[in-house]
Amino acid sequence: MRILVVDDQASARRYLVSIVARVEDVEVREADSLASARAVLATERFDVALIDLRLSNDARDRDGLVLVTEIREKTTALPIIVTASHEMAEIRMAMRLGAHDYILKDDLCEELVLPLLAEIRTRERLEREVRELRARSASEPPAMGLVGSSRPMQLLRETVRRAALSDRPILVVGPTGSGKELVVAAIHAQGPHPDEPLLDLNCGAIPEALMESQLFGHERGAFTGADRRQDGYFALVRKGTLFLDEIAELSMPLQAKLLRVLESGRFRPVGATAVARFGGRVVAATHANLSELVARGQFREDLLYRLDVLTVPVPALAERTEDIPALVAHFVRQQPRALRFTTEAIDLLCCMPWPGNVRQLRNLIDRLAVFAEDDQITPEVVRPFLASNTETEKPVTSLEPIVRAILRLPVENKLAAIQEALIAEAMVLCDGNKSAAARLLGVHRKAVERRVEKGLADDPSRVDSAAPSDGSPRGAGSPFGPRSGC
Repeated sequence: MRILVVDDQASARRYLVSIVARVEDVEVREADSLASARAVLATERFDVALIDLRLSNDARDRDGLVLVTEIREKTTALPIIVTASHEMAEIRMAMRLGAHDYILKDDLCEELVLPLLAEIRTRERLEREVRELRARSASEPPAMGLVGSSRPMQLLRETVRRAALSDRPILVVGPTGSGKELVVAAIHAQGPHPDEPLLDLNCGAIPEALMESQLFGHERGAFTGADRRQDGYFALVRKGTLFLDEIAELSMPLQAKLLRVLESGRFRPVGATAVARFGGRVVAATHANLSELVARGQFREDLLYRLDVLTVPVPALAERTEDIPALVAHFVRQQPRALRFTTEAIDLLCCMPWPGNVRQLRNLIDRLAVFAEDDQITPEVVRPFLASNTETEKPVTSLEPIVRAILRLPVENKLAAIQEALIAEAMVLCDGNKSAAARLLGVHRKAVERRVEKGLADDPSRVDSAAPSDGSPRGAGSPFGPRSGC
């Protein structure tokens, strides 16, 4: 810290210098008049100026105020501390001109001067950090939607930044609802070709027979119904990013073909003789443990090694609960209502386990925006919504009560009716996603597909046969429990 001491009295300067010399890493320059102060300021830069308001024995002297005025006309970055006897009018004038603070000469001591200098040093450090952060944020592309300042989120942003610079395949892993899609969007935005397309394909939402055509495209007449040529995602993405969501749901034959594309950068549309080149990048995502699937023979080990070169793990919300206030503010800004969460309500949210991660928190804010009576959200307002949201998440420790309720149903073939009802309910909860419904039921996706193809799960009249005959609605009172998100 460089300090300029301006005072016409040598004894006063020596006393001030002896005080400020106690500051760590300090360098002090002295000036005894307006002219000498001007000369020093013209050639050197200072962090603080200590200026006596009277620089002579003349009571009419105003050189100190003149110096304050001249400094402020040139810069506001130099803090000024003025010293004076008891000329309060001149002190008020100096403060209006832009002095940072003042000290009466009769009170001049270490206990007053050093805290002022420490405060100025702290303020300068904070201002410097803000400037550096602004410069860094201006030079770096935004990590879209990655809200939070916790250590896991800082690590995630840094991992995204580094991974985006490479053109190698990237595997994004994390629990359901943690925001893997936002991570992929951030990778694309910070990659070498952010202006190229970002195309996403859910590997579990498209039938296997159509998946190959979606990926590779097809020629006219390649199969029944192919009445025209169609480009696949590998061609449409150009130099952009192809996002393969739920990569664990990709069939084994298509896994082999995907592996060849990743290794050679070439692909062949269905029914074509010519080979096309893939110039983009593949980003895959999954919530499944691919190593376990490899051990069970449900995922190719060589494809895992090819995808697992750059892995981006997305933390669960339970690992970054300190981000919940920022996430709540982010989701509230997206609502048509100006919700106001009290500190106690935020503390309550921070104590929740959030098995559904950020998606569950966002859904809670959406429900509050629709159903809350008042804009001010207190713990009393939040608790009923949390209770309804977590009731179905409690593990079922025994099937006996459910079995007894099923056996009391007035249905002739209870096993078939319950199977159909379970599949239908799972499809509703998972918005028609067969893979998600299969995971919810704990069965293979093919079992759900066969039932849906037969029309069992899509026929409301047959599904309703499993409902109670008294006309009571399916919900908290039914053996299947209330509906909730998948």
